[in-house]
Amino acid sequence: MKRLFSLVTFTSLTSLILSAPIFASDKVWSEKENTAPALVNLPDFAPLIDQLDQTIVNVAGTSDPAAQQQQQQKQKMRGRGPQQQPEQFMGPDDFFEKFFGNPFREENPQPRRTLGSGFIISKDGYILTNNHVVEGTDKIEITLLDGAKGARKNANKFQATIVGRDPATDVALLKIKTGFDLPFAYLGNSSKIKKGDWALAFGNPFGLDHSVSAGIISAIGREISPNENRRFDDFIQTDAAINFGNSGGPLVNLKGEVIGINTAITAQGSGIGFAVPINIAKDVASQLKDSGTVARGYLGVMIQDVSEEIKEGMGLKEARGVLVNDVVADGPAAKSALQRGDVIIKVGTTDVNDTKTLQKTIARIKPGNSVDLEVIRDKKPIKLSLKVGTLNDVTGEKDQKSDVAPGKADKLGLVVGLTSDKSAVQIQEIDDQSAAFQAGMAPGDVIRRINGQAVKSLDQYKKAVASMKSKQTALFDLERKTLKLFIAFRVP
Repeated sequence: MKRLFSLVTFTSLTSLILSAPIFASDKVWSEKENTAPALVNLPDFAPLIDQLDQTIVNVAGTSDPAAQQQQQQKQKMRGRGPQQQPEQFMGPDDFFEKFFGNPFREENPQPRRTLGSGFIISKDGYILTNNHVVEGTDKIEITLLDGAKGARKNANKFQATIVGRDPATDVALLKIKTGFDLPFAYLGNSSKIKKGDWALAFGNPFGLDHSVSAGIISAIGREISPNENRRFDDFIQTDAAINFGNSGGPLVNLKGEVIGINTAITAQGSGIGFAVPINIAKDVASQLKDSGTVARGYLGVMIQDVSEEIKEGMGLKEARGVLVNDVVADGPAAKSALQRGDVIIKVGTTDVNDTKTLQKTIARIKPGNSVDLEVIRDKKPIKLSLKVGTLNDVTGEKDQKSDVAPGKADKLGLVVGLTSDKSAVQIQEIDDQSAAFQAGMAPGDVIRRINGQAVKSLDQYKKAVASMKSKQTALFDLERKTLKLFIAFRVP
């Protein structure tokens, strides 16, 4: 009884304290009037979902065991990258095996089924989806929404043919024949999206047909690499839930326009999904429809961004443009006047501020067409013209961004010697606290020039280093195996 009385008394006192009046005349905070309007009104998604749901399809692919073994062998040969990357190309079976193991795996693989999503883009049955949803499949079955307009009851499944696939963008174009007009999704303009815009992700996660999730655009222009041999640029990042099976479904804005194709998730956490911008998919789909393949422009150069140190070392006015590290033998650039050490600042009418802009701009130019370049050479602008070649995805031939590793700063920190044939100076050791290490120099690099002066002996190297003053920019012209690159850093 005492305990009950104490509890009642305490509760009463608490109530008294919490309801105590405020006697202070001046508050340290401000409050809005009760009649103040809401600053944000959340949208009603129902009309949008009603319009889009009829255009979403389930994509189920089957591959025979022999083809499956060949694909697995190719993946083993390619290998995975050194760091953990987004798991965007993994189906439901792979997902459960990754996290829980598969004690029932048989020595002889069984026919494998893939499950994903897609969306209809024309009334005569063209469908967009991801390449990884249909890659390696022999048979593709498309399932329309039950009661789809024009479909007979219990007759909503159709066999699809692959019009074309593009592994570089992870986009595929399919076609079905139904005998009736299909509802289709309208494609928007992904170049107009902004961080914070509302977005809805449609699809069939884990086979749960016609699901939708809402969120916002978290970021644009994301670059992710599933492995060391494949890189995908300009992804849209969203926190609208994307799960296994959503691959190939549309990411939609509040107008009901498709702004992306749901493609990737990250295994590290929730709320991070990626979609291919629909403008990229439009370019790809048009070429796939016409020829079944995608042709991209190619210059045949190794490139890197112009840093502040590169700018100072080369005497440039601005830290913008793309530095040509090397010109590939027999490539399109090699047949022109473009040279190693040129800084590309414009392609046609497009200003080039970084490597991504250059790669995207050249890739969109039809192979065989000529393009005008504006470059900086020896601190002076010059204009060049060259014929764009064809990017060969099979051999991995591309205008590559040079791989320069990060580090920490301290004096030069280099131990050098002569190459085995005594013809050049080579870095033997490097202090991992040095400015050179921070800039990306590494043991084995061969030094060809320092601040524009040729270096062929240890004496020449020592004189060049001795002449450097504190805070001066040191510009090194290096060779790393088959790669040529420029590296610049400030002398402490």
